[in-house]
Amino acid sequence: MSYFVAASIIITFLIMACLMYTRRLSALLALPIMAIMIAAIGGIPGPAILDDVITKGSVKLHMAYTTTMFGAVLAELMNNHGIAKAVVRWVAEFAGDNPYILGLILTLVTALLFTTLGGLGAVIMIGTIILPVMLSIGISNIAAGGLFLFGISLGGMFNLANWQLYIDVLKIEQGQIISFVAPFAFIVWLAVLIFLAVELRSKRNLKYLAGGFSLSLGALVWLYLLSRNAQPPVALLPSVPAAAPAAAPWSLAAAGILLFCMVLWAGYRHWRAVSSLSAVALVTPVLPLVLVLACGWGILPAFVAAITFGVLATWRKDSITILTRSIINGISTVIPAVFLMIGIGMLIAAVSHDKIAGTIAPLIASIVPTTAAPYVVVFTLLTVFALYRGPLSLWGMGSGLVKLIQNATTLSGQAIMGMLMSVGQVQGICDPTNTHNIWIATYLGTDTQVLLRKTIPYAWACAFAGLLLACVLGFVPLR
Repeated sequence: MSYFVAASIIITFLIMACLMYTRRLSALLALPIMAIMIAAIGGIPGPAILDDVITKGSVKLHMAYTTTMFGAVLAELMNNHGIAKAVVRWVAEFAGDNPYILGLILTLVTALLFTTLGGLGAVIMIGTIILPVMLSIGISNIAAGGLFLFGISLGGMFNLANWQLYIDVLKIEQGQIISFVAPFAFIVWLAVLIFLAVELRSKRNLKYLAGGFSLSLGALVWLYLLSRNAQPPVALLPSVPAAAPAAAPWSLAAAGILLFCMVLWAGYRHWRAVSSLSAVALVTPVLPLVLVLACGWGILPAFVAAITFGVLATWRKDSITILTRSIINGISTVIPAVFLMIGIGMLIAAVSHDKIAGTIAPLIASIVPTTAAPYVVVFTLLTVFALYRGPLSLWGMGSGLVKLIQNATTLSGQAIMGMLMSVGQVQGICDPTNTHNIWIATYLGTDTQVLLRKTIPYAWACAFAGLLLACVLGFVPLR
C-alpha cells in the first residue's frame, strides 16, 4: 500500500510539472493545489490538512516573504528617486567605449543593483537603460540579453531576501551561505568573461580575458586558502546565526552617528529646498550588504536601515509621500512572489508530515546521492530539471522535494543549498518561464528559446563547477 501511495504522490508531482511546463497552470496555483492533493493522497486527516498544511504552512516562510517585502520597498524607493538609473549612467559615461570592458562593467553594475532590487519592474527599469547602451557599442542583442541575465543572477546570489528562503527551509546560517556564494560568484564571473569574449569574437579582447581570468582565479585560490584555515563550516566572513544575528557593538554606535549626520543632511536639503540626487545616495544599494556581511546585522534590520538612509539621503519636501508610495507600490510588485512562498510553505508542510515523509523517504533515500562523486555527476546530469519550474527549482516543484531530501537522506543543509544554488543558475539565467526572460527577449526582438540556447552551455558549466565547489568546501562527504 505504501508503494501505491508513494507512486501516486510522484504522479501528482509529474502531472503538476506538466501543467506548469505547458503553462496551463501557474506555479502560484500549482503549489498550494499540489500541497493539498499530496496531503489527501498521503492520508493526512482533514482537520490536520486545514491546520497543519494550510494554516501553519502558509506562514511557515513568514520571515522570507516579510524580508522580500522590505527589499521591494527599498527597490521602489531607489526607483522613485532615480538612484539605480544614476549608478548606471555614471558608469556608462566614465567606462569608455571598449565593448568588452564596458559590457563587463555594465554586467557588474547590474549585479550590484540586483543585490537589492528584485522583480520584473526592476528588470524593466534597469534593462531599458543598460540594454540600449550595450547595443550602441556593438554588442549583439543576444549577447546583451545574456550579459543582463548573468548580471541579474550574480546579484541574486547576494540578494539577502533570497538568502532568507534558504535559512528558513534548510535551517542553515548566513555564514554558511556566504562561504559558498563568495567563491561561486567568481566562478560565474569566469563564465561571463568567456561568454562575452566568444560573442564579440575580437582578438584584442584576449588580453582582457587573460587579465580577468588571472584575477578571478587568484581570488578563488585566495578564498580557498582562507577556507583551509577556517573551522568548518567554512567562514570566509563572519558567521551569523539565522535566528539571532549578533550585530557588532561598534556598528550600532556607528549607525547612530551616521543617523544623526543624515538627519542633519536631510534638514539642510529641506531648508535649501534641494531636490537633485546627491552622490551620497548612491551608497543606498550596497548598504544592506555591508551591514550584513561586515557588521553582522540581520537581514531585516539591514533593509530597514537602508530604507532610512535612502529617505534621508534624498530628502525633499515630498519625501514622506514618496516613501508611502514606495511602501504600497513596492509590496504590490512582490505579491506574486509572496503568494508563491505561501504555496511553498504549504507544500513543505505537506511533504514534511509524518505520513508523507514516512512513505516517500525510502524512495528518496535510494535515489539521491550522498557522497561527493555521485553528487556531482547525478545533479549535473539532472540540472535540466531546474528549468520550467521542475523538481530542482526551489521556485517550483523543488520546494517540496527539498525538505524531503533533507529529512530522508544524510545530505547536510549546506550540501542541499550548494546544489540548489548551482543548478539554480540554469533556472535563473535560462528558464523561458521566467518573466524577466520573457521581457528581455521581447525587448530585444528575439525569443526566450534563443536566449536559452545561447546561455545554457555556460550556466550548465557553472552548475557543474558549483557542485564541485560544494564538495571542495566539505559540504558533501567523499564516501
